[in-house]
Amino acid sequence: MQEDKVKLLKKWRSRFKRAQIAHSYTAISYGRYHQVLGILLIMLTTASCVLIFADLSGNKWASPTVGICAALFAYLQTFLSFSEKADTHRSVERRYGALKKEIEYLIFFKSNADDFSKRVNDIRERESTISAEAPHSLSHRWKKAKLETQNENDEASIRKIK
Repeated sequence: MQEDKVKLLKKWRSRFKRAQIAHSYTAISYGRYHQVLGILLIMLTTASCVLIFADLSGNKWASPTVGICAALFAYLQTFLSFSEKADTHRSVERRYGALKKEIEYLIFFKSNADDFSKRVNDIRERESTISAEAPHSLSHRWKKAKLETQNENDEASIRKIK
């Protein structure tokens, strides 16, 4: 296998690693958003139930206000569906991880030219499918992933081939 092909595969691997990390961080963020909304919802519904039986002669708006806030958080919990988004990003993260492993296998266990070309083309097609189906990562999570993989990405830069 020629050195420029290996360099290209290393570049792809670093890109896949960046995407994998970005989707992992996004999944963690969505999971946390889901938990925070859930905790707030539990607190507000509990407070709403307590306020129904409380003697609030001076402040009659407390119970309905807390009840409306609880309903709002229930709406957000249901329709923003952070849990499902987190699961989707975890799935994409695993798929990019599988591509990384396959590239590592190709680099370290060199095969014949025909098999190599077929496998590289298969990786390219699978990556195109993943990127077309994958939801967008949160931009601040993508930037964090970029910072973590910058050195590896620069080392595998295809601009350094010649």
